[in-house]
Amino acid sequence: MIWAFAVVAAAILYLALRFRRFQSWVEPVLTIVVAIGLAAALLIWFVEERTPSGTPVVPETETPALSAEVVTLSEMQADAGQTRTSFRVTGQVTNSGTVPMQSFWLDVVLSDCPDGTCREVGRDDALIVLRVLPGESADFSTFAVFPGIDLTPLTAPRFDYGVRDVRAVRR
Repeated sequence: MIWAFAVVAAAILYLALRFRRFQSWVEPVLTIVVAIGLAAALLIWFVEERTPSGTPVVPETETPALSAEVVTLSEMQADAGQTRTSFRVTGQVTNSGTVPMQSFWLDVVLSDCPDGTCREVGRDDALIVLRVLPGESADFSTFAVFPGIDLTPLTAPRFDYGVRDVRAVRR
């Protein structure tokens, strides 16, 4: 199909060089030809992307499931970051499952606990992409940001951590 547009463009350029009256029409005609070519290319691209209705769709192989219960966090620490609202969270994750882990979401809850009574100050979560084989552990590091904590100072900060949406490695 590209060759058809190349032939039309070559013919237009030949006519522009051969006949002086045609020179004023070259730019608009080439612009229209290029626009038609792009529209045809987009149409063909969209048509080829769709699967034919008679062809059965083969599902991808199922990813083995990992639950949050087989993933444990240890050695969790939260240190002050560069700003007063951010904290660098480090720790170790252990995969007790039977399949390799690819990623998980880490939930971080910040509470202020003066005199033993806690009030939640903020929540953040982070996607941790880390491949951990079954029965192994790996260190990780991320940042948690709690907007607004700079307005009310923390006297006794306490962090709680949770794991959700654990993903296994696709085969």
